[in-house]
Amino acid sequence: MNLFTLQMGAVALAFASATASAAPTVIEATGFTFTNPDSALADVLVSDVAGATTIRFSDFASSMALSTSDAAGDAYSADMTFAVRAGYQVTGYSFSATFAGTLDPAVAPGGLAGAGTATNRGSVSLFASGADDWSSQGNRSVNKLNGNDSFVFSAANLTLRDVMTLSLNSSMTLFAAPAVWTTPDGVVHRQDSRSGLSVLNPTLTVYTAAVPEPGTYAMLALGLAVIGLTRRTRRRLQDSVA
Repeated sequence: MNLFTLQMGAVALAFASATASAAPTVIEATGFTFTNPDSALADVLVSDVAGATTIRFSDFASSMALSTSDAAGDAYSADMTFAVRAGYQVTGYSFSATFAGTLDPAVAPGGLAGAGTATNRGSVSLFASGADDWSSQGNRSVNKLNGNDSFVFSAANLTLRDVMTLSLNSSMTLFAAPAVWTTPDGVVHRQDSRSGLSVLNPTLTVYTAAVPEPGTYAMLALGLAVIGLTRRTRRRLQDSVA
């Protein structure tokens, strides 16, 4: 490989890196502002109704989709933030996705020796954190997957009123070796094997609820006090009549 080729490769890599960091996702939801500064492909707001906001991680899905007849690998890492709006709190979240794997090792005909191989391996981890040292983590791994494997990471009963951060990380490695066999006439044959792995429909739903204003608490306390006083007065009148 000559110097010019190396230089062009370095320029292409730098351009790809710049492009990957030049299209951050910003979603303005009812209860928070979602930011993914590491996205190269914009994530999508699916719905934002009744305290449930669903976001599809398009950039993650696009990055984690591989197929090869040789060897391949890739990794994904993104740090996302949910800046909670005044008057709201995050009460929980649910992240779901499905690993889809294909293994197609080539086989020599007629039971001849020389079968090919196909393997895959993948992992997804999600780490969430917030105020008061709160954190939650989910991990899922697959190995030699030929089919689908669905999973969910979730947390509930939260009261996050400032910022929630999510760190999403994933990696994949695939390997396929061809079947190579020799027929009785001495001819060597070769047929490719194939391996594939992807993460389908990675989706996050964040649950939020409105936080009553201090004035609302004061009115509630006053209302409870009035109810208590009314009940005590009614009891006294009933006792007097009795």
